[in-house]
Amino acid sequence: MKRFFRPSELIQTALALALVFLCLLASQWQLHRGQARSDLNKVITQNLAAAPLNAEAFLRLNPSRDQLRSAKISGNFDLSHQLLVRDRYNNGVYGFEVLQLFQTANGAKYWVNRGWVKAGKDAKTAPTIPPITNQLLSINIRIRAENLAPQIAGSFFAVSSPKRISHLGNVQGVGAANYYLDLLPSDSISPLTEIEIPEISNGPHFAYAIQWLAFAVMICIGRFLLFRNPKRLALE
Repeated sequence: MKRFFRPSELIQTALALALVFLCLLASQWQLHRGQARSDLNKVITQNLAAAPLNAEAFLRLNPSRDQLRSAKISGNFDLSHQLLVRDRYNNGVYGFEVLQLFQTANGAKYWVNRGWVKAGKDAKTAPTIPPITNQLLSINIRIRAENLAPQIAGSFFAVSSPKRISHLGNVQGVGAANYYLDLLPSDSISPLTEIEIPEISNGPHFAYAIQWLAFAVMICIGRFLLFRNPKRLALE
C-alpha cells in the first residue's frame, strides 16, 4: 500500500485519471451529436411525408423545423444573380450546383438550387449553365437549412469579391433568406438534374461514443495491471 503513495505512482495515477476524464468527455460529446442527428432525422422523415406548406405557413416557416418540407411559391428568377456551389459530384463526375436568385411577388428573395452542372475543363473555365427564364413562374420547392456559405466563397465566376461569407443571405448583398430552396419538377420548369435528398442516417456517433468508453476502461485496466505487476509488464 505504501508503494501506491510514491510520487511516481501518484503521477501515473493522475495521468490515467486525466485520460479517463478526457475519454468520458469525448464519449459524451459523440453521444450528444448522435442524439441530435437522430432527432433531426425524425424531423426530416416527418417533413418528407407531410403535406406541402401553404402560402401563409411558408411565410412563417422555420428552416430548421421545416427543412425538406415542400411548398409552392410564385415569382421570377433574377438573371443577374447566380452562384455555384463547389465540390458536387454526379455519378462520380465533378461539378457544381447552380443557385439562382428568386424573388416572390411580396419582395422576398431566396436562393434556389436549380440542380447540377459539369465543371469546365479547368479551374479557370466557367461551366456551361443552361439559361433560365425571368418570366413569372409558380415553382415547387423543398426547404433546405444547410449553410452553403463555406462552399460558395471562391467557387463562382460572376462575383469578384474575395471576402468570405458567413451566411447564404449575405452573398452578393441581395438580402436573401439564410436558407435555400431545392427546385422540384414544376408545370413550367424542371431542375437541371434530379436533386436528391440527403442520406438519412445517424452516422457513426453512437459507435464512437462506445469506443471512447472502451478506451477509458482500457486505461483503468492498464493502470491497475501496471500497479500490480510493474516488473513483469516491463519485461514483457
